[in-house]
Amino acid sequence: MPGTFKNRTTPGVYVTEFNAFPPSVVGVQTAIPGFIGYTEKAEIDGKPVFGKPIMINSLADYEQIFGGAYKTIYDIMPAPANSSNWDFTVSDVNYNLAPTQQSRFNLYYSLRLFYDNGGGTCYVVSVGAYSNAGVEEPKLQDGLAAMREQVGPTMLVAPDAVLLRNSSDFAKVAKKMLQQSMELQDRVAVLDVYGTETLTQQNLNTQLNTVIEQFHTDVGSVGLSYGMGYFPFLNASVVGSSDINYTNFNPDQMAGSPPDETELQKLLREVASSLYADQPAKRDAVYGYIDEITNPEADVTTVNQNLTNALPPYQQWQNVIATKLNVLPPSGAMAGVFTYNDLTRGVWNAPANIVLASVVSPTVNLNDEQQGNLNVPLDGKAVDVIRYFVGRGAVVWGARTLDGNSNDWRYIQVRRTIVYVEQSIKNALNPFVFAANDGQTWTTVISMVSNFLEGLWTQGGLMGDKASDAYNVQCGLGSTMTPTDILQGYMIVQVMLQLIRPAEFIELTFKQKMGN
Repeated sequence: MPGTFKNRTTPGVYVTEFNAFPPSVVGVQTAIPGFIGYTEKAEIDGKPVFGKPIMINSLADYEQIFGGAYKTIYDIMPAPANSSNWDFTVSDVNYNLAPTQQSRFNLYYSLRLFYDNGGGTCYVVSVGAYSNAGVEEPKLQDGLAAMREQVGPTMLVAPDAVLLRNSSDFAKVAKKMLQQSMELQDRVAVLDVYGTETLTQQNLNTQLNTVIEQFHTDVGSVGLSYGMGYFPFLNASVVGSSDINYTNFNPDQMAGSPPDETELQKLLREVASSLYADQPAKRDAVYGYIDEITNPEADVTTVNQNLTNALPPYQQWQNVIATKLNVLPPSGAMAGVFTYNDLTRGVWNAPANIVLASVVSPTVNLNDEQQGNLNVPLDGKAVDVIRYFVGRGAVVWGARTLDGNSNDWRYIQVRRTIVYVEQSIKNALNPFVFAANDGQTWTTVISMVSNFLEGLWTQGGLMGDKASDAYNVQCGLGSTMTPTDILQGYMIVQVMLQLIRPAEFIELTFKQKMGN
């Protein structure tokens, strides 16, 4: 018993409790994304919280604090002559729907994808409210700086980064995400490929290499093992036709004749005139619904429902807008996949071969040869592909970091497992700072770390037929430290691990046996 307990001066009975178990290592959480982007608002109890990391646990939490989606407004434009691409046809004239403003923001719908794919707790930094100025690189940088100071996030996700005006701005943001992850060593960067929206199935063969090579340039050469890029964009289903109404059509786009009628009203009248040519009473009633579009006091939901019921082609136009808004970068969905993977299979398993929820298909379909060039490029900056497989849907079909030429850090699960182990042990060792640098402390530390790693090995997180094959922990004079190290105040703990790597290539060999 320590001598301090024997210095009592007042008679009585004293109780002293001793811990029966040594200190332990508690595993940190591994799938807490930090989302950075633009929101409708940022307000808690009436006070603005722009530029501050806010923890949320559901989409309802997000909507309460940050609001909803950005309302993209579309113009109705005649399709170019001889064009084979148009959105709808009225009176034998082809039309396209084009955004009135170039502004678009991905964060809200990416959060929907995140939660649909297994997401849970996350942090959100709003860098500003929606505006016609669009996405600006300095504001995303400010959001990254704010997220740097927050303890807890293990992933950086910026779905608005692909909306920056040029790839040089995207490169600044991507490099900062990788640099921050490398310096803090407690998070990874989940990146989208800038310029993917320019690719179609028709120009894929000629333009794919250009887009990917630019991405390789954009990510630079620092912190690559802490980053992972995903390609292509996704045709999601988070936006339904019920989310679209006539207010998504430009109210200032006038038809010209008559001068007080919008282009939408003009086309709806043409549709109504054609559909109800033999029913004048019904036609006039539909005309009344159409007139309500410019009535600022009209109930939008009721009027829109009346138009949808009476004019089936109008339903198609709303679906066209929903389809356009459903084209989203994959980072939000992948953040959800990481969370789902860690909760159900463990961080030591590859977040791959998983079917994405609320995703119809990738925007382009790659074949084996095309993916091979992305998965094993000469410079090692691998891009993980999401592919469509018949009978399964959109499947995550890649598990490499951007440091693909490194035998140590080639795979996502290796990097994320190391982050998990490092941060867990680091937090557990904090109480030993300034402790006596002697044999008792060394033995305690070795026991504590070994117990944690044995638990990880038991769960299947480390390779080895027995625990001694999976890990080794050393700390002490003559093994990890010299007398000089001790004199200078260093206690060096060495941990060796045998990490699990994925069976990325499964080779089947067949040999025909000849008759004896």
